[in-house]
Formats: sequence, structure tokens, C-alpha cells
Amino acid sequence: MKITVIFEDTGIEEEHDFDTKPRAGELVTLVRDGKDADYIVIIEPDPDHTHDNGRDGYPTKARVRPA
Repeated sequence: MKITVIFEDTGIEEEHDFDTKPRAGELVTLVRDGKDADYIVIIEPDPDHTHDNGRDGYPTKARVRPA
């Protein structure tokens, strides 16, 4: 699934592929500028906010910081 990720250190939003919905506290490896980098999910999208839900019913934004 494609999820928009907001990088806390830069404020940049990018779309990344995930096998499952990222959870707060989870370590994820994302490719940025052609390099793998580890990030910690600090805010997972809130499924209770309907304005943040994608067309398939799962949230579409997560916030991460460098690990």
C-alpha cells in the first residue's frame, strides 16, 4: 500500500510503499535519494479522522524521524 510519509526533520512529504500500515514506535527502512535509511514512526495516521483515510479505508499519512 502507498502511504504518504512526512519526515519530521525536513517537513518533506513523500509517498512510500508499505506491506502493512506503519505503527508508532516501529522502525522502518525507507529509500531517500537512492539510499536506504532507518526511521522511527513517531505518529501513525489516525484512522478515526476520516479526512486522513484513503479510498481503501486505511490512513494515508505517517510522520517519521531519523533513527
